[in-house]
Amino acid sequence: KASNLNVATQKLQVQWDAAQCKPSDILQAVREVGYTAYPFDPIQHGELMRKNERTMFKRLFVAGLSMMQVMMYAVPVYMAGEGGIEPDMELLMRWASLLLTVPAVVYSAEPFFKGAWTDLKHRALGMDVPVALGIAAAFIGSTWATVVGHGDVYFDTVTMFVFLLLASRYLELVARRRAAGSLETMQHVLPDSAWLLGAYPQSRETTMVAAAQLRSGDVVLVKPGEAVPADAMVVEGETSIDLSLLTGESRPQLRRV
Repeated sequence: KASNLNVATQKLQVQWDAAQCKPSDILQAVREVGYTAYPFDPIQHGELMRKNERTMFKRLFVAGLSMMQVMMYAVPVYMAGEGGIEPDMELLMRWASLLLTVPAVVYSAEPFFKGAWTDLKHRALGMDVPVALGIAAAFIGSTWATVVGHGDVYFDTVTMFVFLLLASRYLELVARRRAAGSLETMQHVLPDSAWLLGAYPQSRETTMVAAAQLRSGDVVLVKPGEAVPADAMVVEGETSIDLSLLTGESRPQLRRV
């Protein structure tokens, strides 16, 4: 019937007709487009995010280590210029660079190749397709030049490209996890109930109702120290409200009518 995807929290909320499909059908449909979905479990969700972050950091570490080692062989060749290094020594450096680049291409760049393969299976050209093509073309071309003994090699470029892309994705993953944590915190801070002034302003009698039942136009009483149960305007009095989760301002903000 309806679906709502929150990218920051990685949650997909779906309403379905039980007579037409089952939850397993929805999960299968999500898997068919290249994503793995599970029924939401806070503990499992948190563990998956931590696992993904650890795996991404390992790939980033391997790519960074490969990049630094390959640069140690590439920089002397660049500085010496053509003919500045003995052919046998230059060939040895090329083979060493090839071996050091393999972990970055096979392990660190695996998400790019998997993403590209998924996109191609669904006849879509996502961002992973040109990235995977660039990495594969540069690595295969450099490997061929190493085997035949002539031509340019780009092992340093391959490892640096993989490292920079993984670094950006790792930072994005960390930022998304922090954003998800902030959203979760805000959801837990929201109160479950509210004091409804049903006959305001004629009467000040209050009735406790579920915050989810509040509708536009309702008047509620927010007692000192309580959280505001919904988006609202002050119609009487004044107060100081902690808006740190929304604005980052640590000091309570004064609000009047």
